[in-house]
Order: sequence, then C-alpha cells, then structure tokens
Amino acid sequence: MAKSSGRKNQNQSPKPPRLLVRSRTPLPELHPDAIEPKRGQGGTLKLTVTAWEDTMLPVKLNFPPPLSALAPNPSAFEYNWQQLTYVFDLPNPLDAPELPHPITDPTDVRKLTRFIEVCEKVAKHRVMSQKGGITWRSDGQSWDVEVDPTDDDALVGFSTRFRQLHSDDMNGDPTFGVVSGMLIKAAKKATDTNAEARLELLTTWRKARAQLLKHPLKNLAATKAIAEEGISNPDGDLGNYSNVNPEKLISLFNYGEKIHYSKRHAEEFDELASDDFKHAHGEHEFVVSMLGLVHLYFGFSLLIRKIAGLAYVENADTRR
Repeated sequence: MAKSSGRKNQNQSPKPPRLLVRSRTPLPELHPDAIEPKRGQGGTLKLTVTAWEDTMLPVKLNFPPPLSALAPNPSAFEYNWQQLTYVFDLPNPLDAPELPHPITDPTDVRKLTRFIEVCEKVAKHRVMSQKGGITWRSDGQSWDVEVDPTDDDALVGFSTRFRQLHSDDMNGDPTFGVVSGMLIKAAKKATDTNAEARLELLTTWRKARAQLLKHPLKNLAATKAIAEEGISNPDGDLGNYSNVNPEKLISLFNYGEKIHYSKRHAEEFDELASDDFKHAHGEHEFVVSMLGLVHLYFGFSLLIRKIAGLAYVENADTRR
C-alpha cells in the first residue's frame, strides 16, 4: 500500500524504520480485474493490483470530509470518507433538522461541547494522516511483509484521545454512546414536523457505528464491493481484515499495552507481542479499526452542532 504524503514537521520525532518480517500468509484477496501483468527484465512478471476495498474509488462525497481543514493531510480524510460514503451513504450532518427547543442545561451542553472539542484535537493528530502501512513482496516461494509502523509515542497519545470519544466504560467522559444517547432522548421528546426524520437520522449514525465495532471500515467496503461483483462470499472472508473485530482489538491494545496493562488483556497481548509479524500486523489492524470509527465520530460532532443548536464555525478548533 502506498503511504500518504503529509506536511513535514521539523519538531516531529523521526519515524521508526520499517519492520521487515517473513510470513507464509497468502496475499490478501484482490479484485481479479485490477491485475495488470507487465513483463519486466530478468523474466519476471510485475503485477499492479488493487485491494477490494479500493476498487470503488473514487466515490462522490455527499459533503466535505468533517474536520479535514484541521488535518496534517486532508487527502487521508477524503480517502476514508469515500469508503464511509460508499458503505453507509450518510447525509450531510449540517443539513439535519435542529431541535425545536435547544439543549440549554449547562451540564449537558458541556458534555456535548467536550465531545466536539476532543474530535477537533484528534483531527490534528499525525496518526490521522495514515492510509495504510503494509507492503507485500514475493520471490515466488514465500511472501515478505514490510510493515510501516506508527511511532509508539504518537500511537499512545492518539489511543488515549480516541478512548475519550469511544470507550463507553469511561467514568465521566462524554463518549459517542453518551452524547448520541443524549440527543436521541431529546429527539424523542420533540413533536415538531421533523421529529421522526431527526430521530431516524440519529439512529442511522448509531447503526453505522455498531457495524464499525464489528468490522473495520475497509472490510465493510471490500465485502460490499465483492457482493456488487456477484461473487459468492458466504463466510464473509474474501475481503481484507475479515478476521478483525475492532471492538475486541481496540480493547486488547488499549488495555493490554498502550494505555493500561490489565490482567484481563495482558496474557493475550503478551502472546501476540511474542511474534514480530503478528504484533506488527495486529497493530496495523488496530490503527485501521480506530480510523474508521474516529472519522464517523468527526461527522457526528457536526451533527451535534446542528441538532443541538451549537454554533458551527468552519475550520474551528474550539467552540466559538
């Protein structure tokens, strides 16, 4: 996978070297029509391939990628939102109908604005610039897998902020589950002509999040692309990341090493970390899982602004 190019930060610590590990894991499933054989020197055959989750690109977006103006590399936001649009076709959150009676309770307003503020902080993080990080090479007998790891300090910081938006077991943090529940509660009390549409819209975003807890965004896109090609996939294992459960994987990395070292996850994580390939590949899947979810959270932060009647300022990084 090609790495995305971001803006260079002179104060940024150097990236760790790529980790080269050998594996006999077969090449991920690829779109058969995306293979272009090219004859090279030495009797070799060069192939240009496209993973299933990228075969639908480009996708026309329904709205600009949320918070992309804050990003080190806005193109990475567009890439993820093309896949989110392809899978969920979510409407522009800024077109959502506002509640007839804005939320005014200071505690509730602070919870909603806290979620928005954390989203805007996370959008600036350099981990958000990542699109991938694994390159496959073969000598005809086995595969070499070159992993482009994320700097550990950067990943720990990103994981911590992500947890503030994501983990519903947090005490006090207004996570997605908390703030979406607040809006749904308020929406159920509304009796205006937009009441039904508003509630349905909030439910749609919650359902999208539920799917992203079970499958990474890339896998959802791959599975849909495979189905649209009419290819049988009864076990759902033809697309990349088919064996990844984001909810479990995020919990394993966050509570097995990145943020905490809990007894519940330590043994499983230590087993994973004992194998260089499994650990590198698992960490890549961990980042992919978080990125799909966090972009959805960014979109929901705009939905909060509109439905709850909080001011939206383009390119803002804090509430005005």
